[in-house]
Amino acid sequence: MITKKTVGDVFSAVSKKYDFFLNLITFGNIDRWQRDLLGMLPYEGNRLDVGTGTGEVLLKSQNKGLRVGIDLSLEMLKVAKGKCKACKFLVADGENMPFKDSVFSSISLSLVYRHLLNRKAFLMEAKRALKKEGYIALLDINRFALTPLLVFLMKYPLKPLGLLLFGKDKWGFFIHSLENSFSIEEVKWELKEEGFEVVEVQRRLFGLVYILLAKKG
Repeated sequence: MITKKTVGDVFSAVSKKYDFFLNLITFGNIDRWQRDLLGMLPYEGNRLDVGTGTGEVLLKSQNKGLRVGIDLSLEMLKVAKGKCKACKFLVADGENMPFKDSVFSSISLSLVYRHLLNRKAFLMEAKRALKKEGYIALLDINRFALTPLLVFLMKYPLKPLGLLLFGKDKWGFFIHSLENSFSIEEVKWELKEEGFEVVEVQRRLFGLVYILLAKKG
C-alpha cells in the first residue's frame, strides 16, 4: 500500500539522480514544458509549487512575489534550496497546507497530480489558499492510447537503466504511477467538481503530456 511516507521516502532516495532521470524520460523536453506551464500563469503575486521536488519550477519562475515550494521529501528540498536561495521551501503536505487563506495568486504542480493520494483534499486546500480568481496549473501524464507504450518502455528497454539508477522497488513505484495516471477529461471533471474553471489545455509529445490551466471560481 502506498502511503505519504512511501512517497516521501522514494523521492528522498532518488533526489540526487532525479533531474537526470526526468530529463531522460521526457526526451529532454521537461525544461521547455515547465516554462510553458509558467507562461500560463500571471506574473503578479505569490506562487506556490506543490511537490516542488528539486525546485526546478520555482527556479524558472519570474513572478513578482514570493516563491514557495512544498514537498514530502526533505532530501529533495535540500537539492532545491541549493539551486534557489531566494525561494522558500518547507516539508509540507499538499492535502493539508500550513498556509492562511487566500495568500497565493497561483499554484503549480509539475508531474505531481497523479501522485496525490487524496486529490479532492488537495483541490479543496488549493482553493482555500488561492486568492479570488487565482490560478492553478498542472503538468502531467495523460492516460490515453500512448500511455501503455511509455509503460512498456519503462518495463523493458529502460528497465536496466532504471534499476541501475533507483533499484527495483523505486523503479516499480514510477511505473505504477504511470499505470495510474488520469486522462485530461478526468482531471477537468475533478477540477470542475471543486469549483475550478478550466481555462486552457495544451498537449505535448503526441498528447501523452498535458499542461492545464484552471481558475478559482
